[in-house]
Amino acid sequence: MLTSVSHIALFVPDLQEAERFYKDLFEMELIGREMEKEDGLGYTLPFDKDWEDVKAAGVVLDMTALRKGKFILALFRGTKPLGQVFVIGLSTSEEDIKSIHDKLQSDIKIEVFQPDRLEFIDPYHITWQIAVEPTFRTAGDFANRWIVI
Repeated sequence: MLTSVSHIALFVPDLQEAERFYKDLFEMELIGREMEKEDGLGYTLPFDKDWEDVKAAGVVLDMTALRKGKFILALFRGTKPLGQVFVIGLSTSEEDIKSIHDKLQSDIKIEVFQPDRLEFIDPYHITWQIAVEPTFRTAGDFANRWIVI
């Protein structure tokens, strides 16, 4: 049985900026950065190296991974392909919802902000729906729009 989400992977155009954005917003820890070499295999950046070292070496990273508790957010360099995730729903406490909201920059589009629910669209066009008691309802149900047959 499925009981929770373990990780989500997103494509982002600027890996370094996206890492900073999500790390700060969700208070996540860095768990690895890597590149794919000519052999098609992933190689991890040593943990004592940072973005300045990467730039100085002329290396182009392809992925960075962040963690908050058991949840992993993997960010991949690139553009959004067909089938890309565009909404992510998470559950958390009211305190975390307020903390996340307070960190959002003024140019972030906030769809809903209530003590128990926050919905916003981030700079990478991902809609985040964060709630204390997450529920999923179709848009028609939520807005009382029904198909008449």
